[in-house]
Amino acid sequence: MEHMQRHLRMALDAARMTIWDTELPSDQVIDSTVKWFGAGASLLGLPAGELTQPFPAFLQCVCPEDRDQLLATMQQAVDNRTGYEVEYRVTWPDRSRHWLAAKAHVFCDEHQAPAGTLGIIWDITARKDAEQASARQRELAAVTLRSIGEGVITTNADGVTDYLNRTAEQLTGWPLEQARGLHIATTLKLIDEAGASIPEHAALQCLRLRQAIGLSSRNQLVTRDGRHIAVEESAAPIWSDCGELLGAVVIFRDVSHERKLSKQLSWNASHDTLTGLINRREFEVQIAAALHSAKEDGHLHALLYMDLDQFKIVNDTCGHSAGDLLLQLLAKMLQTQLRDSDILARLGGDELGVLLPHCPPDQAQLIADQLRQSIKNFRFVWDHHTFELGVSIGLVQIDHLSKSMTELLIAADQACYMAKEGGRNRVHLYQDSDLRLARRQGEMQWVSRLNQAFERQHFRLYAQPIVGLARHDGKHDEVLLRIQPSKGELILPGAFIPAAERYDMMTAIDRWVIRAVCRHVQSVRESLGPQQAYIAQRQPAPAQYSVNLSGTSLGDEGLRDYIIEQFVEHDVAPEQICFEITETAVISNLIKAQDFMAGLKALGCRFSLDDFGSGLSSFAYLKALPVDYLKIDGVFIRDIANNAINRALVKAINEVGHVMGISTVAEYVEDEPTLAVVRELGLDYAQGYAVGTLRPLSVSD
Repeated sequence: MEHMQRHLRMALDAARMTIWDTELPSDQVIDSTVKWFGAGASLLGLPAGELTQPFPAFLQCVCPEDRDQLLATMQQAVDNRTGYEVEYRVTWPDRSRHWLAAKAHVFCDEHQAPAGTLGIIWDITARKDAEQASARQRELAAVTLRSIGEGVITTNADGVTDYLNRTAEQLTGWPLEQARGLHIATTLKLIDEAGASIPEHAALQCLRLRQAIGLSSRNQLVTRDGRHIAVEESAAPIWSDCGELLGAVVIFRDVSHERKLSKQLSWNASHDTLTGLINRREFEVQIAAALHSAKEDGHLHALLYMDLDQFKIVNDTCGHSAGDLLLQLLAKMLQTQLRDSDILARLGGDELGVLLPHCPPDQAQLIADQLRQSIKNFRFVWDHHTFELGVSIGLVQIDHLSKSMTELLIAADQACYMAKEGGRNRVHLYQDSDLRLARRQGEMQWVSRLNQAFERQHFRLYAQPIVGLARHDGKHDEVLLRIQPSKGELILPGAFIPAAERYDMMTAIDRWVIRAVCRHVQSVRESLGPQQAYIAQRQPAPAQYSVNLSGTSLGDEGLRDYIIEQFVEHDVAPEQICFEITETAVISNLIKAQDFMAGLKALGCRFSLDDFGSGLSSFAYLKALPVDYLKIDGVFIRDIANNAINRALVKAINEVGHVMGISTVAEYVEDEPTLAVVRELGLDYAQGYAVGTLRPLSVSD
């Protein structure tokens, strides 16, 4: 007997259990006595050893919230002469709480009256902690699934729906109660972008291949009520601990906005945002395709290059807003004059292109003349002004002898030039001799006129203010170059810069501008009286002038020394000069640009990157350049009040610039709505007619 008791104690100790024993002097548990044997008392946080407690004393060790339930359970077992299983918490003397589990049977005397209970008791704190942790994790997972923005659906191994989170319910239109038990192809019905059935559902493909299926962003979700939502979905298998495939989890989200934005960006890449016509890049793609069909299949096509003759007058008289509206109206009108297969494009400014597929020369000549006449008959009215336009059209045939897309465009451009030289408002069919003649006449004419401008001092400088929007840190002007002949209209750079670049005259022009600006700074200083000079010296920031430099000048080995000589000769502080370089010029001469900029930056000069955003790798080059200002390309600014895509792009450029410590400048701020958006986006400076007009910049001899 003693041997059996010893083995029993050893078994209980191994199981970390002890005997749970009570004596009942009556049929009420509250009157009983609890006996603890061996290490039993340690379950209450007391020293191990024999311990006898009146039940009320034991009950004081039980957590208050568990006492009534424990007593009721034990009393019911006594009343029924059965047994009980119970779990409850006790509070130790050190105030820590522990879980105990007990199993016991009621034993009776010879009269079947309850005499006591006997069973086992053990500590289950670790198990309860694990259960609570697991419950918290499950609750956290459930809350997370309900709260996340992605839809989540789980299935069993046959693709039958088990669970949908709240987002999945909202997107699909299926409540969990109704979706559970339905096939995933019903609860998450997917079709492709064209509306056709997809080859295989992501969940079913996951279950078949027993592997995760990556993101698909080409599909649409058909909701329970028949709506279509662009979605991006992926699927992954669910495995048991023993490696059994239990089902799949599908995660999907609404990408309607992203897909719409992507389509808009794609459209913007190939279209002119002002007119809605295809842009030059896309037009070149279409010409290349036409050239390919001409060479491969012997087809005949025609290319028109159109330049509006009086467009500048509208811009100068009424402003860019009028010019923009004129282009929009002309684009719509011209599209009504063309065949369905014809392609109309805006090539830039007031230049348009037309591709006439499968069109022999005689028919192309007829269509070109009809377009010319339509524009001639068109009347544009703005603020009581009525304008009559003309157009010069260059016509080029595309056939199997045509050499390249680039040469076709050059030929069309030169034919257009010949139409202008012939008196404007006419159509000129390109001949092989036109290119050589136009180049010789046009370029040599400009070389002569530029030399005259140097000799007769016809160059003029104008200043346009760059205005701070959130702070006023001194006067800042961009210096602009013009030619003013003795007789005739002021000539803008767009007319003479191409010839100057082609005949290596840009460096001389840039040097003339630098010297002239330095002379202006000196003359302004010398014109001040003593008191004004003192006040000017006390200003926190001197007047600053932005001078444009060509890409050619970046490669001029002696230009940096020349600039320093001018600073010394005219006593100009380098901090007053900011050099503007176009993004394209910098990228084309990156190594030389870095060296040039670093040298002048060390002296105190500043640099502005002009037309920023026109290149696809714009941001990548910023890290390598010591730039102070980003002048955001005007093509993004001019329509920013009405174009959400342009607004998003400008916002992104502004934020990246600020992160890099670079100030941002909005060009072509022509009206109040544009200025309001630029302010709202937090750009630092604005330039354009809405904040300041051009004024002559005096230069002493």
